[in-house]
Amino acid sequence: MEAKKTVRIVIFLILAAVAIFGLILFFNNHLESKGKIIQPAAETADTDGNRQSYAAASMPAFAEDDFSSGSSGGLTIFVYEDYSDIFSADFAASLEKARLDFGDQLKIVYRPFNVGRTNLSLEAAVAVRCAADQGKGEAFRDRVFQAVRANQLNSDKISNLAVETELNGDDFKACLTNLEKKERIERLLDEASDFSVYGAPTVFVGDEMIVGARPYDSFTDSNGDEIEGLKQVIENKLK
Repeated sequence: MEAKKTVRIVIFLILAAVAIFGLILFFNNHLESKGKIIQPAAETADTDGNRQSYAAASMPAFAEDDFSSGSSGGLTIFVYEDYSDIFSADFAASLEKARLDFGDQLKIVYRPFNVGRTNLSLEAAVAVRCAADQGKGEAFRDRVFQAVRANQLNSDKISNLAVETELNGDDFKACLTNLEKKERIERLLDEASDFSVYGAPTVFVGDEMIVGARPYDSFTDSNGDEIEGLKQVIENKLK
């Protein structure tokens, strides 16, 4: 009896293992068919989820109504950022260093991402785009991130920032309540998953995807591995 019981247990375990393996294959194939599988880039050894690089499975494309800075003939960098999130606010400093160091060699495209699906993040994203419509998107964005770093961002602060940035108040208020503008932002948020963007900041430098707030300068991680900073990644793409 004990022998038969043991055999039944072994058979059950084998069947369970086969079923689990089958499920893994199914979900992997499903994700692959959706273009969601991303392969780690060969030059990245870090296993920290906040500092990973990947060969992007699919790339965002520039649209005429994108909010961007820099030269149209330069290396295009897409950054998905949350305008109410401290990690995106901190990473903005690295992007600014890149903009100053590389100048017209870069074109930086700013895309919104709502990490926690909060109303404040959406409100700030719309406000940034409205400021960009008045040609002051970069200045307003900088002030938004300054407020985030100071833990002062709220609806009233967004209105105050519009005054500080010397935006046309009437146009700004009308833009904030413009349904078409809000729907455009929401479409960008929904489309982010098409490029395997599931958090912010997420950056595309050429065909390389960087997940998390990568420091500007190269560094050594806790495992002793040398990790390329954002500056080095850009320099490699410009070669």
